[in-house]
Amino acid sequence: MRRYLIRRAIRSWYADGDIDEATARRLLGRYGAGLDDPEPSAAGPILAVAGLFLGLALLLVVSANWEQLPRALRLAGLMLLTAVLNGVGVARYLRRSAGAFWLLLGGFAYGASVMLIGQMYHLGEHFPNGLLLWALGVLPLAALTRGRLLALLTLAVASAWMVLENRYAMPWAMPLFLAVAAGVARYRDSAVLTLATLAATAGWLNLMLTWAYATDFGPDAPEGMISFNLALLVLAAALSRRPRWFGAAGPALVVGVPRLILLALLPFTFVDIWRDYLALAWTWLDPGLWAALAVLVVAALAGQPLLATVTAGLLALVHTGGLPDQALVWAVAGNLLVLGLALRWLHRGLTEGRAGLFFTGLVAMLILALLRYLDLIGGYLGGAGLFAGMAVVLLLAAFYWRRREVRP
Repeated sequence: MRRYLIRRAIRSWYADGDIDEATARRLLGRYGAGLDDPEPSAAGPILAVAGLFLGLALLLVVSANWEQLPRALRLAGLMLLTAVLNGVGVARYLRRSAGAFWLLLGGFAYGASVMLIGQMYHLGEHFPNGLLLWALGVLPLAALTRGRLLALLTLAVASAWMVLENRYAMPWAMPLFLAVAAGVARYRDSAVLTLATLAATAGWLNLMLTWAYATDFGPDAPEGMISFNLALLVLAAALSRRPRWFGAAGPALVVGVPRLILLALLPFTFVDIWRDYLALAWTWLDPGLWAALAVLVVAALAGQPLLATVTAGLLALVHTGGLPDQALVWAVAGNLLVLGLALRWLHRGLTEGRAGLFFTGLVAMLILALLRYLDLIGGYLGGAGLFAGMAVVLLLAAFYWRRREVRP
């Protein structure tokens, strides 16, 4: 929305004669727009939601009257409906590079056909295969037409298959769907598809790690899953510093990743959480620790070497020397870490002109104060000492910023 408002303002300046054409084109180019680009339309999102509703209506109507129809008629009707919808969509795409609405309906029809044909002929011995066939059937059209709606449908169905299949076997085929979704997201510069692909990738990595614990000699409680996801947050922080890599999703990552980090770290400001976390320690043999270290290497290469190194050292310390008796010390460190991140977000929000980051830092400090008031660490005196320590940190930060502001 911010980019759209900037584009509209620049075009109005040019229309009013405040700037010349060359200046208008140069300014618009900074925001990925042109002087002759069409205005954004609501038709696309409305058609997408309409296609979703019609697809759901199709599934319900067919399911309601399914048993009353002869089997041959049911099979022919499913095949004909799927062929017609996808045929119309392909024809419109070849003629005018359109047809996303019809292809979305065709994708729903194909999925309904897979499920209902499996029901007719009792092919449900391994029911996740139905979702896999659905995703594989829509995948070629999504890759060839590079349609965002089809890619989102494919990714959603594949993600559902991934979760269900993980109970029986490793979902090895998921990278195929992730690669196609990432390619379409980059080609279309789709923020929604990019964020969905990143979330599905994180989910797949977590599910693959669960298989490292599904052994007779592995730890009973996967403490390493927590460590692995903390490492993923560090990687997300590194990637959010390079928003140009993600196109339209870049601004959302810049603000969204700090909020995600805040939500993940707030539980670690409590003593009881640290006591439970440290009680699960499985020394250096924990596969989650090694998976986390591998992710941190990638984060260091992506532009966060210091943060990745510090996180790796802390995770190694927790897994090799962490004891439940140390919970108070780690909880205090967690509170100071959240406070430091909040200060960092405030500073970046001010210097980079990002209101979302500024308010994220401000809200983080207020939430931290509320949590510590409701859950005093170390009793009243301990809570007072923690509040005083955080106040000193804030006063030092304010003094530092004041000195920088008055410096010539």
